[in-house]
Amino acid sequence: MNNPARVSFPIRLNRYLALCAVASRRNADELVTSGRVSVNGRVELSPGAPINEGYDVRADGRPVEIARPVYIVMNKPRGVLSAVSDARGKTVIDLLPERYRALGLFPAGRLDLDSEGLIILTNDGQFAQSIVHPSSGVKKTYLVLLRDILEEKKMKEWAKGVIIDGKLTAPSELSRETPLDGRRWRVVLGEGFKREIRLMAEALGNRVIRLKRVGIGEMFLKKLPNGMFYEYHYRDLLDIISNGGEI
Repeated sequence: MNNPARVSFPIRLNRYLALCAVASRRNADELVTSGRVSVNGRVELSPGAPINEGYDVRADGRPVEIARPVYIVMNKPRGVLSAVSDARGKTVIDLLPERYRALGLFPAGRLDLDSEGLIILTNDGQFAQSIVHPSSGVKKTYLVLLRDILEEKKMKEWAKGVIIDGKLTAPSELSRETPLDGRRWRVVLGEGFKREIRLMAEALGNRVIRLKRVGIGEMFLKKLPNGMFYEYHYRDLLDIISNGGEI
């Protein structure tokens, strides 16, 4: 797999601005059409204008360049939002040092407010899609504490797939995390949508008390303290996700 952060010129102006972490692709269109972007000294009003390497691109008069690709793995604490910014409270980006704030980082996939564990932060959209999209085959592993004991019958139902909003979820892999405890489970998912594990438990008449993501692909959380992070080089992160390792 080649590094998707490698840019082949020419590229569209709106994509260039997004790679510079100036704005999202959608917001970049508005930035351009409002006359706030110049290319080689002239105001450019077309978001699709071709940009070649070495062009002088400026937004609001300031030169912009493609941000270096960054790949961070964080152990997200409970009570922190998986978002770039949110008026409701502290986000995963807020946990990073100031030097990362202007690099356009965003979470690749989400963990809800009350969940914790592994999350990847990057500014490489194609890499994020390769990790998040079900077609990539990158499974996610969770430790789940349930309110009630999960009986054998319910466990088999969950493993086969649960009906949520009229749709059958993909099969899950379930195993007891503690052999004699029917409340603590290890759950492996091949797909992912918002609050999936919590919704599946509720569909079976149970409830999730605590949820922690401990694996992304073959990368597993072992030593990284709560709220801390580690920055990887692209190929090192890809290798640990594909071939295994602990963080």
